[in-house]
Amino acid sequence: MKTILILLSIVLTLATSATACDICGCGVGGYYSGMLPQYHKNYIGLRWRFSSFSSDLGHEQEGINAFSKERFQSLELTGRFYPHRRVQILAFVPLSYNVRVAPEEGNQLFGLGDVSVLALYNIYNTSFIAEKDLKHNFLAGVGIKAPTGSFQRTDAQGEQLTPSLQLGTGSVDFLTTLVYTLRYKRWGVNANAIYKINLPNADTYKFGNQLMVATTAFFLHKIKDKEWGIMPKLGLALEHANYNLKNAYKRVNTGGNQLIATLGLEVYYKKIQLGVNYQQPTWQVLSDGLVQAGPRFSANVNYLF
Repeated sequence: MKTILILLSIVLTLATSATACDICGCGVGGYYSGMLPQYHKNYIGLRWRFSSFSSDLGHEQEGINAFSKERFQSLELTGRFYPHRRVQILAFVPLSYNVRVAPEEGNQLFGLGDVSVLALYNIYNTSFIAEKDLKHNFLAGVGIKAPTGSFQRTDAQGEQLTPSLQLGTGSVDFLTTLVYTLRYKRWGVNANAIYKINLPNADTYKFGNQLMVATTAFFLHKIKDKEWGIMPKLGLALEHANYNLKNAYKRVNTGGNQLIATLGLEVYYKKIQLGVNYQQPTWQVLSDGLVQAGPRFSANVNYLF
């Protein structure tokens, strides 16, 4: 393995309408980072992700119960392709299953989510120089998210469902990203940042722009004539989301911040790569403190060629 590339997924953003609750199930995002060996190869794979949130708007003294739980799962078809030796294209096609459980009603949505494409350019790379123990790899990229997922699903009464439960956001969004990897022999550190710019959707709702910065330390252990590799990793990620806007007016109880600890393991054998990740919020202030994010889980399998 020459170096490491953090796979960047698109942040799960908030959506809303004039009649929808802005905060139910809100979170800064569903950021997931998976470390892939053999950065110079194409691949195609599947990735499963799970996240959960709990919201409490109740007032016990008034006998109001407004507690809800939301669970989000997605199975993504992912791929990376090289049209040029310095340019790589990443694509993500998610199939989502979202569930909301509340005292008076439960909702389930299943279908295609928002498709994303990201292009990365390799600015500086010394990973291919075998004689060097200290190696660097620096990439910059831009991306776009298309509004392919439904964002106007309704409940049994015909009311538009809470925005966080929708399969898509209804908006075209743009991303910019930087990825840097420093490796010394089998040890390494990866740092990356991604900034997401959201445009208004057809409901004149603009989701707050989002920033994520993360760093991950890793160690590569090769066994059995280097056909097998095991890579444990440990890291931290900071996520920030601005307030959402409706008709250019700020929506309260949206946006937020959280710090997330990440623990993961990557295993590869020849052309097959497997990965599992666990992410635990260590500090969070989401939707003015009215929402709590739970742990995140993910797993992926890729075929390199």
